[in-house]
Amino acid sequence: MIKTAITLRLLLSRNKSHSQSDDSDIIDSYEKIAINSNADIRKATVTNAFSGKKRSSMVTITLIVESMGFTMTDFGEQYCKIKDEHISEFQDSILRKKS
Repeated sequence: MIKTAITLRLLLSRNKSHSQSDDSDIIDSYEKIAINSNADIRKATVTNAFSGKKRSSMVTITLIVESMGFTMTDFGEQYCKIKDEHISEFQDSILRKKS
């Protein structure tokens, strides 16, 4: 769940950096992902996938990735780059936000 959340956040971050340099309609927020998906995904479902707190179905992950303009190959390549230290950092940041 956490590796998936980290990967989604990295892909979204990539979109955000492109949207700041372009005037194009790049998907750069949870709300835009929900609106742009081919299915009716609620913003809360998107938020849950990015939080790493709840397990998302592969269908949901696929819809989110494609809504952002990426392929599952892009997702897989980024997913494979996630290391244990990235997971630890993510978990630490979640714990810090709770306290």
